[in-house]
Amino acid sequence: MLEKTSSRDHILSSMKKLKLCGMAQVYDEVIDQSIKRKLSFGDTFMQLMDAEVKSRQIKAIQARMREATFPESKDLHDFVFTDTPINQEQVMQLYSGDFVKNSQNIILVGGTGTGKSHLAIAISSRAVRDGYKARFFNLVDLANQLEKEKLDGYAGKLARQIEKIDILVLDELGYLPFSKNSGQLIFHLLSKIHLKTSIIITTNLTFAEWPQVFGNNKMTTALLDRITHHCDIIETGNDSYRLKTRK
Repeated sequence: MLEKTSSRDHILSSMKKLKLCGMAQVYDEVIDQSIKRKLSFGDTFMQLMDAEVKSRQIKAIQARMREATFPESKDLHDFVFTDTPINQEQVMQLYSGDFVKNSQNIILVGGTGTGKSHLAIAISSRAVRDGYKARFFNLVDLANQLEKEKLDGYAGKLARQIEKIDILVLDELGYLPFSKNSGQLIFHLLSKIHLKTSIIITTNLTFAEWPQVFGNNKMTTALLDRITHHCDIIETGNDSYRLKTRK
């Protein structure tokens, strides 16, 4: 019995040293079931390997979720499509993740409280679970970061990071103004990742109102031309769900 215990401890210790934490976590359970069911060494080892693979997949998803910096967890199971103008079939198609393969963009247009951010997070979170990399920014926060980076002499650092991801989520375009210089920095960033990274934008503005944000008609027209070239537009309406459901 002492020999078996010593052997088990040695195996678990070796697994942890080799960072086979998934194996170590299920080792006792798998071995007990293997003995009861009289499984072969090959079948037992396969179960341990499967546990390790699953453990690493979960950790990889958790790491990508942290890197995405979503402000909250959202999915479609708790989204109410009833009594909204939202095209549910269109949303479900995007939720499948095919838009990322084609570097396709998504623009969600509607009033406050109509589910734009919820849908943006749900769609991009699903893509993250499927193996893609995403990053979420409030648009004004991104503009401020880009401007500060330039002032500090590190222009382009954040852009290079964003170039490596698959999905860039820009939330709340039009809710708060930013400087003309920030608008130009946003324009250059989005132009740089055009056709490489899928861009998801939530906004309460019509396209005709975008120049108010960026402060330059020609630049905004060029930006819209790029973003809407391969793009799904989801209209969420103007009736706030939060107001409708408030007691």
